Amino acid sequence: MAPPRQLVRNQHIVPQWHLKRFVDVDGWLWRYRRNESARRRRPKSECWERDFYEYDVNGKRTNNRYELWVGRIENDAAPILGALLNQQPLNQKEVTVWASYVASLFLRTQKVRSQLSAAMVQKFREQSQAPEFLRNLQYDLLKEGELVFAEDLKTDIELLRSNMDSSPSFYHLSGLEHHTASLGAALAAKTWHVLQAAPGKFFVVSDCPVTTVEMLPGRVTPGSGFAKETTAVILPLTPQHLFVASPSAIPWKRVGTPISTDSTNLLIVRFVNKTVYAHVNSVEIKNLVDTEINQITFGKDAFVPVSQN
Repeated sequence: MAPPRQLVRNQHIVPQWHLKRFVDVDGWLWRYRRNESARRRRPKSECWERDFYEYDVNGKRTNNRYELWVGRIENDAAPILGALLNQQPLNQKEVTVWASYVASLFLRTQKVRSQLSAAMVQKFREQSQAPEFLRNLQYDLLKEGELVFAEDLKTDIELLRSNMDSSPSFYHLSGLEHHTASLGAALAAKTWHVLQAAPGKFFVVSDCPVTTVEMLPGRVTPGSGFAKETTAVILPLTPQHLFVASPSAIPWKRVGTPISTDSTNLLIVRFVNKTVYAHVNSVEIKNLVDTEINQITFGKDAFVPVSQN
């Protein structure tokens, strides 16, 4: 009989192979946090949290289910990075894999869990307590050919609310696969680019590395939804390379200007939860982090639930 599988407890939120793309020649990251001195750190020791992908609800344990799931996405996506950096065309399977990676990398962060998921849980609590919610849900199920008694639905909804209250990670994790597929499909429908930093400039990365902007004539608004036709999704790949999935009509210069590179870093830092990473110790980045970090709150001024728009 095979011994029981050892559960992984220290679970990375941004994978090590991605962080390793931002190390210096000696394999160190420079870590920046507000009002702290920049520190040299190894990728293995960064962007992880103990049991981050686990929950225990009514005796039901995840047992690394989501840790294994995100691990498979990471392993499938890692080889595709080289093709992107070399400007090689991707086949449909590779497009799907990379889109899933970027979508999951956005959704699995601490910031999404603590801010966006919390806002959606509160929205569900309010909606589900309204008298018409139960009637509408029962009617929707009936249209699908399923007859469910109101008392049974009420019991299921109360159990769901109880599970959300007992485990902060329950809502976040239970919808992770579905939401990744949805955002991944939206990403795959956009036009993809790999852009370069301006000469003498570089991109940073963070613990919340996927950012979005809505591209409108004369206006760029951070924190718009992936599925919006006018939204561009941005992910730093290396200090010199930036992945962008954008509307097809938006022209992008392959090599950025100093202003565009600085603007991208400003956007990245404003999306951050707590930590920014770079391959160098930079006074410019230190000042940017101290003044601009985490200026965008999910569910409030970015990715606002529809009912709040």
